[in-house]
Amino acid sequence: MAEDLNWAVGGEAGDGIDSTGKIFAQALSRAGRHVFTSKDFASRIRGGYTAYKIRTSVEDVQSVVDRLDILVALTQRTIDENLDELHDGSAVIYDGERSWEAEIPDEVEAVDVPLKSIAEDAGGAIMRNIVALGAACEITGFDVEYLDEALEKRFGGKGSKIVENNKEAARLGQEYVQENYDLDHLGYNVETTDNDYVLLNGDEAIGMGAIAAGCRFYAGYPITPATNVMEYLTGRIEDYGGHVVQAEDELSAINMALGGARAGARSMTATSGPGIDLMTETFGLIATSETPLVIVDVMRSGPSTGMPTKQEQGDLNMTLYGGHGEIPRFVVAPTTIAECFWKTVEAFNYAEKYQTPVYVVSDLALAVTEQTFEPEVFDMDDVEIDRGKLVEDDEVDEWLDSQGRFRAHAVTDDGISPRAKPGTVDGAHMSTGLEHDELGRRTEEEDERVQQVDKRYRKVETAQNEEDWDYREFGDEDADNLVISWGSNEGALIEALDYLEDDGVDVRVISVPYIFPRPDLSDEIEAAEETIVVECNATGQFADVIEHDALTRVKRINKYTGVRFKADELAEQIVDQLSEEVPAQ
Repeated sequence: MAEDLNWAVGGEAGDGIDSTGKIFAQALSRAGRHVFTSKDFASRIRGGYTAYKIRTSVEDVQSVVDRLDILVALTQRTIDENLDELHDGSAVIYDGERSWEAEIPDEVEAVDVPLKSIAEDAGGAIMRNIVALGAACEITGFDVEYLDEALEKRFGGKGSKIVENNKEAARLGQEYVQENYDLDHLGYNVETTDNDYVLLNGDEAIGMGAIAAGCRFYAGYPITPATNVMEYLTGRIEDYGGHVVQAEDELSAINMALGGARAGARSMTATSGPGIDLMTETFGLIATSETPLVIVDVMRSGPSTGMPTKQEQGDLNMTLYGGHGEIPRFVVAPTTIAECFWKTVEAFNYAEKYQTPVYVVSDLALAVTEQTFEPEVFDMDDVEIDRGKLVEDDEVDEWLDSQGRFRAHAVTDDGISPRAKPGTVDGAHMSTGLEHDELGRRTEEEDERVQQVDKRYRKVETAQNEEDWDYREFGDEDADNLVISWGSNEGALIEALDYLEDDGVDVRVISVPYIFPRPDLSDEIEAAEETIVVECNATGQFADVIEHDALTRVKRINKYTGVRFKADELAEQIVDQLSEEVPAQ
């Protein structure tokens, strides 16, 4: 059998698919196995196909694959949706007592378990999915006791009886398969280790990074797939003296966050594309008033309402260029769940150091994917906080004008002015969205207008020279073929290298986490015979940026079906692209 195991549960929205998958993922990680999950869910509360897939191994896994070993099917559609991924040796767990008659391929092992009846014996039909987890444990040779801690975490708040009933349901499912089936010939035997892993998704990593960075105020409005950022912070940030406010809409959320930042607190808001649309006017005010603020955009399929629960990287142009007038900004795009943590920390430093808004651009694939990491990946001792030119009482004098007024927008060589929190002696000042002078007073005087515009952009130039806008690199650095990506495509690309190596294709992969400012890849592109840019949108927004920088055309692999890239799929498309001609200039 393959070294990794691929498991999935599927049914209708409202059937508890997500919680079932999380319980099994947590159990596997507690057993010292690496986990990488993916979700397929409809944009509705009840009804519509939804699934939760887990790929697990004792080795690190960074993407999903087109293979299913164990499928828990609560509906026929679950089987139909996954037929192409089932293989000789797969097992499908289903409930034959239900009103549907499962149609399962002959080469696939059909495991009929009366999930509902067994769950009722354990205390309630609602536990049928837990019965299925127990059945999966028996088929895969995974000790059912590993489920106990995950069940305690999931149901502990509902009382010990609920927890014990769920444990019993899992054991009854395990025992039923053990007594009624002999599945040793399938060859599954899930190995466990003593390794200790952290399991979290991208939204949680952003929230954790915000707390580590010193964020003490968050305002947001629920929107898929960014809501989990707020859910993670709620109940945690308060332990560090912070506050979470659920605003009435996205406009209020960003304005509240702006207020928190003006008051001196590290502040953040998070939303998705439609929310960014609504926040754009205040985004300009943040930049003009030189207020440090972090804005998280967790991208989803658009435009308009689009497909709220589907993957896409379609907001790049909006984060790079959105807003009327010319607005200096930074755009950071984590390429992994771990980077969601570290790039959020960096974003807060950039925001305060350069007194400018910073976009952290994530996407649905990162947001909802749970992945395991060794705890040292998030070593808090490595977190560095840079609050920039935040002046203290004894430093104010050098920033006062001849009349003793604080120059909050002082024109400086590096473009960065001093920043005084409310309450700083002699640091009182105002800022406005209108063009202003060094004191923050509105002005239409031509020289002052030019000075302030140039000053604000000079901050970005300073950052371009002072910071390390680097990229991550994989594969053969001397390869003639160069593949460039951004955002969540990195994991699939890394695993695609194995497929390409098997085919004798050498590839250098560059994964870019900084969109603006960004690394200059002109030399890397010039050194390559072929350059391909991979991204999840229809028009190749990052490819356009690369072509603009390098003044040359590149090949493109674009996916906008609403589903993330898979490693084998990417490898195949890279090979196909290498055989194509470069588009005409």
